Amino acid sequence: MKLQHKAWVLILLVVALCAGGAMLGARYIVTESFERLEADRAATEGERARRVLDQQVQALSATARDYAFWVDAVAYVLGQKPEFMDDNFDTENLGYLGISEVLVLDAKGNTLSTVARVGDEELGEVAEDRVGALRDLMMPVLAGGDVKAFLKTLRVVDGQLEVVVGAAVHRPDEKNPVAVGAIVMVRRFDEAAVESLANVLMMPTRLSLLEPGHRGPLAHLEPGNADHDDLHAVLIDQQGQPVAELVIELDRRLQQQAETLAWAAMMLTGLAGLLASVLLVVLLDRMLLRRVQDLHDDLKAITEGDLTGSVSVRSLGKGELSHLARGINKLLDRVRRDAVAQREAHAQQEALQMQLLQSQKIEALGRFTSGIAHDFNNSLAAITGWTKMAVEDLDPTHPSHEALQHTLKATRYADGLMRQLLAYSRQSPPRMERMRLGKLIEDVRTLVASGLIRRSQVEVRQLTEDDWVQADPTQMQQVLVNLLMNASDAMEGEGTIHLTLDAFDLQPGTPIANQPETAGLPAGRYVCLSVRDEGPGIAAEHLHRVFDPFFTTKTVGRGTGLGLSVAHGIMARHGGVIGIASPPGEGACLTLYLPAVDGQQEVASASAAPTPHSARHLLFVDDDQLVRHAWSRLLERQGWQVTRARDGEEGWKLFSQSLTRWDVVLTDLTMPHLDGRGLASRIRSTDKPPPIVLMSGNIGTDERIELLRTDFAAVLHKPVDATELDRVLREVTKDRSVATD
Repeated sequence: MKLQHKAWVLILLVVALCAGGAMLGARYIVTESFERLEADRAATEGERARRVLDQQVQALSATARDYAFWVDAVAYVLGQKPEFMDDNFDTENLGYLGISEVLVLDAKGNTLSTVARVGDEELGEVAEDRVGALRDLMMPVLAGGDVKAFLKTLRVVDGQLEVVVGAAVHRPDEKNPVAVGAIVMVRRFDEAAVESLANVLMMPTRLSLLEPGHRGPLAHLEPGNADHDDLHAVLIDQQGQPVAELVIELDRRLQQQAETLAWAAMMLTGLAGLLASVLLVVLLDRMLLRRVQDLHDDLKAITEGDLTGSVSVRSLGKGELSHLARGINKLLDRVRRDAVAQREAHAQQEALQMQLLQSQKIEALGRFTSGIAHDFNNSLAAITGWTKMAVEDLDPTHPSHEALQHTLKATRYADGLMRQLLAYSRQSPPRMERMRLGKLIEDVRTLVASGLIRRSQVEVRQLTEDDWVQADPTQMQQVLVNLLMNASDAMEGEGTIHLTLDAFDLQPGTPIANQPETAGLPAGRYVCLSVRDEGPGIAAEHLHRVFDPFFTTKTVGRGTGLGLSVAHGIMARHGGVIGIASPPGEGACLTLYLPAVDGQQEVASASAAPTPHSARHLLFVDDDQLVRHAWSRLLERQGWQVTRARDGEEGWKLFSQSLTRWDVVLTDLTMPHLDGRGLASRIRSTDKPPPIVLMSGNIGTDERIELLRTDFAAVLHKPVDATELDRVLREVTKDRSVATD
């Protein structure tokens, strides 16, 4: 089905549903309104019928009250006027008053006299059983002692409704009257009475004595026949119990009018809905649906054809649909452009999947390294300490002296490797010191001679002697080793790698030729080290991506694509850059640029003898026995009086219980029972605490900053150089030395 036809059906269906709902709503509203009117009418008529009946009861009650207050009635009850009954309750008077029976009682409830109207002209006495029932109704009123109390009730006897009223007989002129008897009157509500009531109500009325009363309203409607409904007005006795019902026939004119009005409203609503649907279909078809159908046909033709072509949809006019058509044409142009990009993105996604696998491996390596870093660095610290003491004990001409020096160099290299492994899982700060790049080249040549660059040869040209820089030796060693291995891989392990060391002055705004990376460097003197291979070089389209993480042109299993990315980050942290050039046919050349420093200051500083100082008390806390013994001996040789503790709890006991004045506390971070932070917190809470130095093998950059800010005067990384440790300890205790002096 076409969109146009679907819209027609939808409009007709929606309008039909709305019109149908409106028709039902109109019918409901009209019917509900007339039903409410009918209910109000029924309640009104029922109340009016009860009031008419109640008027008759009130009239009879007034008659009984008049007789009860009459002096002649009092005299009769007291036995003084026996002609009272004959004079007042003959057939004519009873008929006029509508009284069927009269019962007179004395003060004790004994029957004095009864009169019953048998016919229009005959009188008789009230039957004994009826006398007892009437006396029982009156006795509660008589026994109450209140002469104003009154009996007024309805009852059904022998299939007839009776109105029973009664009043206490007493002297009206007494201040505190006392009842001397009672008079009870009965009026039977017969057919004549019902007909008289119907004449007053001007509606057909009948009396119902079968199952009187309903739970709920005292006036309710019940269906009658096609012409009328029956209104049931419930009549109740003095106890509030239903005894009979007045059934009034109400005509159904209101209901018939409601039905007529409801159907008329429904027909008008339906006609209005039909006209509205036709008008909507015509207007929408001319103004919207046909144009939408044309747009649909154009899109269908385009989608069934080739999207890469130049086909477009028609955009006639100036309305919203024309703007939509022009927007679709722009979208088609964008889709055509994105199709090519999507194919490229798919290829990149495959590469990213491989990179993700590599990153997961590196993450696992970082977690593993972080887990063993503490114990590994403790071992390195112990080896460094004992080796340092052995170097100091041996004469420089001893044959083992050089071997021990190489051992210290190997431990420093192992510490650097551990730092680099930790850098994969978290950022570690570089350990900056003054160094010569020429010395770094010699150390790296010795390291790679073991086969890291296979059969490739290294040729070094040093064009400057002023090659001092401020750098981390281990990180710079990692960068150079990585560049040499990349150069060897580019030549398949054969050929010569050319290293060139030089220096130059960079002028503001004048970068080095063919090295745009140097444009962002500040002006000054720089040392540059270039590594050039004799391989095929790097393709021009790959030059801008060589420093991207995980990007590599090597075959699977030969590289992760992280080497140059890590090297780029290291150079950035050192305030330098790494540049790359690959002229066609000349291989690839990568150049390191580092800010130069004054080497004479370093020489003077290195050659200066350490400042002697008097013996100081040092508390050394570490859970590794080898570290404790080695570094305690080393510190004692440097003039410190060292007290050792194997964990934080023992260190705290020694600190708090000893009378020694501690000049400095040197502690590890991770220990059983009480760690370094807990110990530092306790010590800092004492009066005039000494400076606390932390020495640990597994601390990240953020954690180091937090530790320096809160608890520690200095934070060192294991294994630390002995000279550096002594310098730091003397530095943090300088103020305490001045204060002591």
